[in-house]
Amino acid sequence: MEPIYWNCIIAHSITAFSYFGIPTVIGVFFAKTKATIPSKFWLAFFLSGGFVLFCGFHHLLAIFEPHSVVSLLHLGVLDVMAFVSLSALLYMMPTAYQIVEAIAKSQEDTRELQRSQQMQRLFLDQGPFLAYIKDEQSRMLYYNQEIQSRFSVNPQEWVGKTDSEVLTDPEEARRVMENDQVVLRTVRPLRLIEEVKMPGHDQPCYWLSFKFPFNDYATGAYRIGGISIDITESIEAQRSLTDLNRQLEEKALELEAKKRELIYLSDMADMLYSCESEDEMYQVVALTCSKLFPKMSGSIYITANSKNYVQMNSFWGGQRSSKEIFSLSDCWALRRGKLNLLSPHNNSGLMCSHLIQPLSGTHLCVPLFGQGEVVGILHIDTLEEISPEAQQITEIIARTLGIALNNLSIKQRLTHDSLRDGMTQLFNQSYMQSITEQRLAEAERLGQPLSVIFLDIDNFKSYNSRYGHVTANIVLQGLAKLLLKSIRSFDIPCRWGGEEFVIVMPNMTLETLRKRVEQLRIDIEQMQLKDGDRILESITASFGIAVSEPGITVKDFLDRANQAMLEAKRTGKNRVMEYVNNYY
Repeated sequence: MEPIYWNCIIAHSITAFSYFGIPTVIGVFFAKTKATIPSKFWLAFFLSGGFVLFCGFHHLLAIFEPHSVVSLLHLGVLDVMAFVSLSALLYMMPTAYQIVEAIAKSQEDTRELQRSQQMQRLFLDQGPFLAYIKDEQSRMLYYNQEIQSRFSVNPQEWVGKTDSEVLTDPEEARRVMENDQVVLRTVRPLRLIEEVKMPGHDQPCYWLSFKFPFNDYATGAYRIGGISIDITESIEAQRSLTDLNRQLEEKALELEAKKRELIYLSDMADMLYSCESEDEMYQVVALTCSKLFPKMSGSIYITANSKNYVQMNSFWGGQRSSKEIFSLSDCWALRRGKLNLLSPHNNSGLMCSHLIQPLSGTHLCVPLFGQGEVVGILHIDTLEEISPEAQQITEIIARTLGIALNNLSIKQRLTHDSLRDGMTQLFNQSYMQSITEQRLAEAERLGQPLSVIFLDIDNFKSYNSRYGHVTANIVLQGLAKLLLKSIRSFDIPCRWGGEEFVIVMPNMTLETLRKRVEQLRIDIEQMQLKDGDRILESITASFGIAVSEPGITVKDFLDRANQAMLEAKRTGKNRVMEYVNNYY
């Protein structure tokens, strides 16, 4: 019986220890985990706990009474245990399903949470973006597979390290860590574009990064979460688009500049062909060049009639860098008949002797051609380089100016031939009538007199019969020269026809006119005429003069002078008569 006794004692002891230990362990578990019991399960837990405790008491008492009759205390414990056990059973029977269902729900929630966490982990790990988590010291706690692939690192290589330890560029690492601290300091998300150099790439990559703070409830510390999307292609595309837009703007500006150049050149050509003198042409070219080349200076040189030297006819811009007069041999453009460029970056240019020392900047000489020969140069100088486009424009200007000078020369010859008498080179009758009409209008507007002289060589037909037409023409030419010497520069001499001449004299009183004409009559009478070595017979002339009146027409004005001249012829010739109203 002894072994059975101790066996019973040990069995009751272990059972009692277990019954008392189970609620103790459960209580410690609840205290440690801070777990709470749902209110609807409080009674079940209370009854179950009571049942376990009474079972423990039962076995504890059984240790001391293995062979004795059950004591009242033991019996009371058994009765309470039975009641509690039955109550727990009766209560737990209807709630057992709820407990099982709650356990199943808890397990399902746990599995769902695990699946969600797994999906989140897969999303972060396998997503086509860079994801990471850092602590408050910017030490890496987690980074996904994209970072591992981009930077060729294993899953644990960067854990616990800061950006200054993993990024090759210290400045780049400093910027990243500063952004991390901004997130922690402001406790607000941060959106920015980060530039990071990747291993094996010469050009940096660009990431659109979203950094945000969050609380790690397990430790109570703040963490930095980050997701970065590679936008390098977008940045490069944007840069390409920006470069393209800039190129388009530059092209648009170039086209606008070309348009202005064409307008300036077109206006210049139009004005050149409208010029009446060379000086006007030089002014037009100077104005155009100052518009086209505002930072340049220039001048126009024209070859003298002797063909021995050139002389400056126009200058624009800043300080003059070339002599005013120099020989043709001093300029390589004049020598060679082609453009000559001298610049610090042009070794092929030749130095012209007409440039003023010391030299600085760039100098361009472009020849001017007229009637197939070089008639001058267009000289341009600037402190900057002269572009090929500017050289082409300068050549266009020089060519246009040369053509315009040639056209002006032809125009002047044609005008001279159309306005002048071919033999005497005095104005012809057509021009005289036109210019007299203008002078009459001016005289009336200014309140000044206009005088006209009508003269005719006496007995010229017999003179012509005696000496012949050739010699008679010498007399006409000699008389024309005498008239030009005897009148003022703004008086207008004209060969009216045959041996008749007309002179229009602005702003001259009748008294002064009488003296001038009388002196002219004497000069003609005393004029010596020669045909080679042969002395010709002198000539005389009869004069008629008239002074304008307000409203008089050109025809009446010339008719009055002509009538006065005819009266001088009728009354003896070689005399001066003025118009009076009682001739007819």
